[in-house]
Amino acid sequence: MSLFFLYMNNEILDKELGHIVFVESSRAKRLIARKMPDYIKVTIPDGYSIKKAMKLLIELKPKLLTLKAKDIPQFYVGVEFKTLTFVLKLETNNSLLNYYMNLKDGVLSITCPLKTDFKAEETQGLVRHMIEKALRYEAKRIFPAKVAQIAEAYNFQFTEVKINKSKTRWGSCSSKKNINLSCICMLLPEYLIDFIIKHELCHTIEMNHSDKFWTLLDSVSNNEARKLTKELKEYKIYW
Repeated sequence: MSLFFLYMNNEILDKELGHIVFVESSRAKRLIARKMPDYIKVTIPDGYSIKKAMKLLIELKPKLLTLKAKDIPQFYVGVEFKTLTFVLKLETNNSLLNYYMNLKDGVLSITCPLKTDFKAEETQGLVRHMIEKALRYEAKRIFPAKVAQIAEAYNFQFTEVKINKSKTRWGSCSSKKNINLSCICMLLPEYLIDFIIKHELCHTIEMNHSDKFWTLLDSVSNNEARKLTKELKEYKIYW
């Protein structure tokens, strides 16, 4: 018996999984399934057949049934979205044919054509890409000075600060004492950003998570290293 009993327009309805929507993406390298509040979104590479995707979903069904919805931000006119250094202003303009962005005085303005469909995956991806560019720009502007300030305050030595766009790690420290920070940190409260920096600076002295490391981290974080680490792990950001 087939897993699916309805298929039309890249959408499937399953008795157990519910509504499933397939979205093609030129950036996707493999099938990716995400649980949204009202449906499961399955992103597939361009040219990936729905038939092949359906077969794989049958194999993944036990795992899909355990997925929890992720609070992935959705962008539309009037949405409230705030980062460390700027807020988002999303609007439409009937005289535009393309999308425009401008970051000035703490406001990231993104202007879209009047008939923009904000429910479309393509639109959400484009807006998210623009926001990510602003996050990266601001992280490169803000984080190196912040790292230098904290390092000076606590007598740490580091080589340089590099900014990436990792969505799985807030930061890291290399054996050459390079501090790597994700621009996604811009979405965190500032005190947690500072804690991440302190964490990585401590790795310039203690490269593992030994007792010596935690003692050192406690000494620069008001003896709240474990507490702040737990808070950071619970601070879920889906991007």
